[in-house]
Amino acid sequence: MNITNTVENRVLQILKECPETRNDDMLLFFHYYNRFGCIRAGALPLSDIAYNYKAYGLPCFETIRRARQRVQSLLPEFSRKDAENDSVTVVINIS
Repeated sequence: MNITNTVENRVLQILKECPETRNDDMLLFFHYYNRFGCIRAGALPLSDIAYNYKAYGLPCFETIRRARQRVQSLLPEFSRKDAENDSVTVVINIS
């Protein structure tokens, strides 16, 4: 697999180091903006980040979400998993 996009590479780094971001987009945004932004995004109001992300040199929320989706489709080991149980239960009701 070859991921050439910088946002995807960065998202992959975060997914490897912080497994809880695999299930929570807002947490992924927070980690991405704090790690790769020129400022600590956690110190700013959400409205400031949402309206001024370009001025801060950050990708928009949707770009990061789509990058996570692409990474998880190419590398299933970084996909969303149930935190308490990795098994799948199928219930079939026959009437």
